[in-house]
Amino acid sequence: MDITVALGIDRRVPGERLRVLLDGALSPRARRYFGVDLDGIELRADDVDWSSGSGVPLTGAAQDLVLVLSGRRLPEGRLRGEPSARFTRRAG
Repeated sequence: MDITVALGIDRRVPGERLRVLLDGALSPRARRYFGVDLDGIELRADDVDWSSGSGVPLTGAAQDLVLVLSGRRLPEGRLRGEPSARFTRRAG
């Protein structure tokens, strides 16, 4: 996804695989490794039945949330919610 998102290629990962990735990225070990601060944020997938955390909602496609959990920044417009700017890069 690092490559496809950066190149603007629309590739969809199957939902069952995304759930495994999302849940795995929430493990204490993965959280330490990637160092993403999610305090006060609830992640909500809008294309599969998955959410995690509590606080201000950050909503997006499950595969975009995998990238958030992996410390990647996404192009503008792929995430919704007040904290989206923290996880977005500006076009340019």
